[in-house]
Amino acid sequence: MVKSSVRFERGDGYWVAERDSIGFTGTTDFGPVEFLITSEALAEMLNPELEGIDPETATEVFIEFESDVHRIAQREFVKRLGGEPPILLTTSDVAL
Repeated sequence: MVKSSVRFERGDGYWVAERDSIGFTGTTDFGPVEFLITSEALAEMLNPELEGIDPETATEVFIEFESDVHRIAQREFVKRLGGEPPILLTTSDVAL
């Protein structure tokens, strides 16, 4: 089995008020990598018709869609060749 370039633990999301985002951490062979997913991106995952959501709802949506968020974060990490942390996930990253 191929080892993922970045791995995640469930339940590590936290609200980052100054970025209006949920922060979470991935682990690579070289150490931790910080990620952020915007509340707008989480609203898009919940309902594309929503314009935005409050911090409490964003946290609930993150928990509900955490495995999807981790999958998207892993894809974006690979696509961006790591990039400069924190890696910011936006609506364009979650759009299907």
